[in-house]
Amino acid sequence: SHDTLNSFYVGVCFIRVSSTFLNDYIMSAPVSMYVIAGAFAFVFLFFGVSVTTWNRNTKEIKDLREQMDALMAEVQVLPSSPQQDDRPRNLEALTCGCADSFTYASDFGLVGDGVTNDAVSLQKAIDSAASNLDAGGTVILPKGTFLTLSSLNVPAGVTIKGQGYGSSPLAIEFDAGGSTIAYCGTDYAVKMTGHAASLQDLAVYDWRYPINTYCDTVKAAGGVLIEADKKLVESVTISNVFLYWFMGGTSLTLEAKNQGGIAYSNFQNIRVRHSKVGIKITADANSFVNSNSFLGGAVSGDIENVGVLAEGPGACNDNKFYGMVIEPPHTNLAHVYVTGTKTNVKLLDVRLEGTDMYALDKPLVVIDDSSYGNVMNGMLGHTHVKADLNRNPGIDFVSNKMAGLDPAPMNMLWNAAFNGYDKTTETLPGWKNPGSNVHLDVLSESEVLYADHQILRVDYLNFGGAFKLEPSTLPKSPAHSMVSFGIYARSSVANSISAVMRYTSGSIISSASHSGSDEWEFIGMSSLYDKSAPYFYFSITGDVDVTAPTLVYGFTPATPGASLMSSSGARMSGTFTMGMVIAYPPPSNTPYYWVLPLNEGNIFEMDMQGNPYRTIIRLNHKTADRFDKGTVVTLLFAEVGTKIRHNAYIKLKGGMDFVSTENSSITLVSNGDPTWTEVSRND
Repeated sequence: SHDTLNSFYVGVCFIRVSSTFLNDYIMSAPVSMYVIAGAFAFVFLFFGVSVTTWNRNTKEIKDLREQMDALMAEVQVLPSSPQQDDRPRNLEALTCGCADSFTYASDFGLVGDGVTNDAVSLQKAIDSAASNLDAGGTVILPKGTFLTLSSLNVPAGVTIKGQGYGSSPLAIEFDAGGSTIAYCGTDYAVKMTGHAASLQDLAVYDWRYPINTYCDTVKAAGGVLIEADKKLVESVTISNVFLYWFMGGTSLTLEAKNQGGIAYSNFQNIRVRHSKVGIKITADANSFVNSNSFLGGAVSGDIENVGVLAEGPGACNDNKFYGMVIEPPHTNLAHVYVTGTKTNVKLLDVRLEGTDMYALDKPLVVIDDSSYGNVMNGMLGHTHVKADLNRNPGIDFVSNKMAGLDPAPMNMLWNAAFNGYDKTTETLPGWKNPGSNVHLDVLSESEVLYADHQILRVDYLNFGGAFKLEPSTLPKSPAHSMVSFGIYARSSVANSISAVMRYTSGSIISSASHSGSDEWEFIGMSSLYDKSAPYFYFSITGDVDVTAPTLVYGFTPATPGASLMSSSGARMSGTFTMGMVIAYPPPSNTPYYWVLPLNEGNIFEMDMQGNPYRTIIRLNHKTADRFDKGTVVTLLFAEVGTKIRHNAYIKLKGGMDFVSTENSSITLVSNGDPTWTEVSRND
């Protein structure tokens, strides 16, 4: 029937597909192929008869035929016989061949007995990994102790991966597995000089065996050197590496020179034990070592000079140490030493301890006065940090030996609110006279950006150079080496305003200018300033609206909108509002001993409860109720007849009692004890 023929067609199609697949990938003999294919054809013929008997739905068969036609179209691209195609004919050939993607150092003649010099063999393996792209860039180091009498040079893109460093984090256990590079020489054991070079899972040892031989007496310059000489080296990684016994040098050095640079490198679980210097970061004047990260790890044991050393004169900044432990019992210089005007470090959630440093009365951290902007927090034990904390407010260690400092976020500009503007003279209290090349005006309160801060409109007349908006007076703060200042500005003129100051060297520097967006932008800067001759102003060369200027001493963000008030003093150009509360008569058993409500205000309405003919002899006589020395209070009397008697506790002007008249007042100042002194009266 028609259905049977369709089913037969399906069977023929399957024969073709089956024969092609079997011929290409499974069967090696054509006879076997056709036997199996014939079996499949018989099955499909049987299926066709069944369809004729049990299923007359030609639509299903038609759909199946269309699917098989599509399949046939795909199958046609396959070769019809193995002789016409040279592709692999077995399943193993279809695998990735991952075993060939590593370079095995053992294939290059390594011995690993701690006696035979393996430097040449190991370097050959490294060079092979660097040059043979098919082998990949990873050198697999087997377990063993590999004596090297010359430095190993690890170029860009090559990883040396060992089998760990044994079972002990305190020393190298040679009988517990692991891979140890045992260096005997005067240079660095390993030098890494290219992008993305890597060391993983091994130990590097300044070898000293056999005892009383050359290797026991010679001292290496260091363990691992990452060097950028006249080039940029990025993304070096070292992880799970033990650097041991470099008592004559530095365990890990990052050095840039001759306009070189090291950046974006990552160091995880670096373990330094017993070394002259633990980790050193250094750059010459024209080079940099910036933005490298250390995650975990520890510097411990006998560290002779310093655990972490960061030094210029080049830029060595933004190098971060997360969660590292630095805890040798003592160091000659410090556990952490930072020096250089372009050098700082970030020790974040670190642990610093030195059990012997307390007896030696030495700081754990020393930051040279030239360095600033260091950030340190975590646990600090036994001693302290020696640094100019005003230049380094990010040092947040708090212990029984020291406390970090944060600059007071206090705006030092008097009349930052632009109050008291005189339209006739176009002058502002607290600011120098504007000159003739601008017109000034104050906008309506509806346009204010910060509460109680007016907007000053500057109409620049386009002659006579820049208009300097400069404070007339400014308190000095010699304790601080840095300053942050700025102003909010709105202008449609690009470069219409910038912040300008005298730098610590005496040169004049300026901030970025307004973009001309006609939107509010904060124009400001933070920098070292010339403490001997401080000079700050806003340079204006276009029409601009300004508000909320601010100047804060210290390494801190600016504080626009802040007011000039602190525990050391205050100066107001606007309205000063004080608390005003009611004072009630004392109990009848102490009718002369009045108590003013403490910490509720400075102005007191004296409520006589219908009997104004009372006498006051004492004010806040109990210790718990006393006002601080220097507190000024004013007593208001609405009625006639209340007397304040001059006595040893209330000392009145000229020894004359005060007797209230209608709506009279007297002002007194506390002496910090039970006594008061009259300031003035209005009777």
